Amino acid sequence: MLRLCCFIVCFSCFILNGQIHNRLVKINVGVSSEQFIHKRTFQTINDTSVHEFEMVTTMPTFSYTHEFVINDILSMSGKAGFQYMNAYYDNQYYGTPYLFISANPQVSVFYRRGFEMYVRLQAGLSFWFNKPELITDQMRRLFPDHVNFFTGVTGGFNYFLTDHLGLNLEVSIWAPEMISFGISYRYFKGEIPTIQETKEL
Repeated sequence: MLRLCCFIVCFSCFILNGQIHNRLVKINVGVSSEQFIHKRTFQTINDTSVHEFEMVTTMPTFSYTHEFVINDILSMSGKAGFQYMNAYYDNQYYGTPYLFISANPQVSVFYRRGFEMYVRLQAGLSFWFNKPELITDQMRRLFPDHVNFFTGVTGGFNYFLTDHLGLNLEVSIWAPEMISFGISYRYFKGEIPTIQETKEL
């Protein structure tokens, strides 16, 4: 699957003659769906078992995205993010911080005077840091493995306060980040598509 995604990206870049007009970096802070899933699973286990999970600390997600704009509509980005969660199982440290990386083809559905709305696909891996040996085999099925593949869909927008600096908001499903907010920085600015071009798409 990952090889197929890489092939599609390389082929698209070749077809479009590598016309990368600008680049965009984003730094976001957010809330993940994983923290709610873990808390709900912990509560279920605590209610039905003599063993006890305790979520001591949950921090927001932090992510960095580097985006290459291929043309007025299409772009490709890579994202890396991290969330720290501090859980204990029967008073022993269990985990579960995790790291996620993804490759993301993106389509801009609307772009006018610094305001951009887009839809992005995500395909990536999440790496979990926990101690599954502490829990029973039956419980392990309730939690992610050390390495997991995920695909997700993201909708978001950029609002540029200047030609380079802007604000960013994203909402995702089936991906580690559920909602995130941050700043965007654009450089090597390219041409802004006209409204007519967007309608034709």
